[in-house]
Amino acid sequence: MDVLVATTGGVFDLDGAIVLPEWAVTHVARHAGSWWAVGEAGVVRDGDVVAAAPDWVTLNCVLPTEHTVWVGADSARLLRLEDGSLAEDELFATAPGRDKWHTPWGGPPDVRSMTEAADGTVFVNVHVGGILRFDNTGFTPTIDISADVHQVAAHPEIPDLVVAATAHGLAVTANGHDFDFRTDGLTHRYCRAVALGGDTVLVSSSAGPRGGDARLHRGDVAGGPLEVCSGLPAFDGNIDTHCVATRPGLWLVGHGSEVWASTDRGDTWEVALDGLPTITSVG
Repeated sequence: MDVLVATTGGVFDLDGAIVLPEWAVTHVARHAGSWWAVGEAGVVRDGDVVAAAPDWVTLNCVLPTEHTVWVGADSARLLRLEDGSLAEDELFATAPGRDKWHTPWGGPPDVRSMTEAADGTVFVNVHVGGILRFDNTGFTPTIDISADVHQVAAHPEIPDLVVAATAHGLAVTANGHDFDFRTDGLTHRYCRAVALGGDTVLVSSSAGPRGGDARLHRGDVAGGPLEVCSGLPAFDGNIDTHCVATRPGLWLVGHGSEVWASTDRGDTWEVALDGLPTITSVG
C-alpha cells in the first residue's frame, strides 16, 4: 500500500482496491508509517476516522508531523488535531498580512497545501495569500501573494529548499524565505502541482485556470531549464494540486479517472490505474 490515490469516492491503492469507504476525500498524506486523509468524513488515520469534520468547515489538506497534525481548511483556517477533535490555530488566525488574502472570484481564501521541511519548519500555502513559514518565531510571510501559489513542497532532505507551483511559473527558495521564479522550458507559466524527489523537481503547467494543454515538466533542483516529460500526453483541464508524486524509481500523475506512472524518470508513461472517481490527490 505504498501509493494511495484519493478521489471523490474513497481512497484506492494502485491495485485498485478501495482502502477507505466511498467518502469524498480531498487529500491523502503519509507520515511515520501511517497514512492520513481528510474530506467529508473528517480526519482519517490508517482507515479510521479520528476526528469528525465540524459542520462549520471544509477540510482541504492534511500535514501530519512529529508534534501535531495540521489540517488546512476553507476561509483561510488552519486547524490542529487535539484529543480527537479539530481546533483552530489562534496564531494563524492573526497571521501577518491576513487582511490582504483574497480570491480572484471574490470568495474567501483557502489553506490549499502545506509541507514540512527537513528541519521541521512548516510552510502553509494560502490561495490567494502566498506562503507562510512557521517556526519558533511564529508565522512569517514569504513569497508575495500576487504569485498566486497553488501548491508548496519542501525537499525531504535539504533544509530550506522549498518549491511552489504558482500562476507565474515554478518558484524556488534555497533559504526558506526568498523565492525566485524558474520559467525557462515551461510550455505555460500557469502551474498547479509540484513535487520533489532526489535531485529532481516536477511541476505541471497549463494554459490557465480553466486548463488545457496541461503538461508535466521535470528539472534539476539545482537550477537550469525545465523540460516537458514528452512520454506523457497533454491533458484537458489541469494536472491539479497534490496530483503529482514521486517514489524511489517511480513518478506518478493523477488526472481525471486515471493514474499514470513512469519508472524511467518521465521518458515513458503508462496508465497504472483507471476507471476511478475523480482523483483529488496522489500520495
